[in-house]
Amino acid sequence: MRVPFNLADIKPGTFAYLTKRKLKNKEGEETGEIIVWRKKEEEESRFVMRCPFCGVEQEGSTVFTRRPYRVRCSDCDRSITLPKILNEAKKK
Repeated sequence: MRVPFNLADIKPGTFAYLTKRKLKNKEGEETGEIIVWRKKEEEESRFVMRCPFCGVEQEGSTVFTRRPYRVRCSDCDRSITLPKILNEAKKK
């Protein structure tokens, strides 16, 4: 997956939100991935994702209004919930 910027060139304070998470399919296997970012002063978040259900890579934008954050796959039309980091840390 490619983001439209070089992660190594990010300056502190550029983004209000930036995360990379693994996504699980219905069997609980980590078969997908998502990178979400929102620049400061912007309302809309952008993302690149590999769907954990159909495997299609896609990019898009959305406005997250409430948690848990969700995106919808444009290919298989499934709603995908971004896992909370705290829940992932507790499992390890």
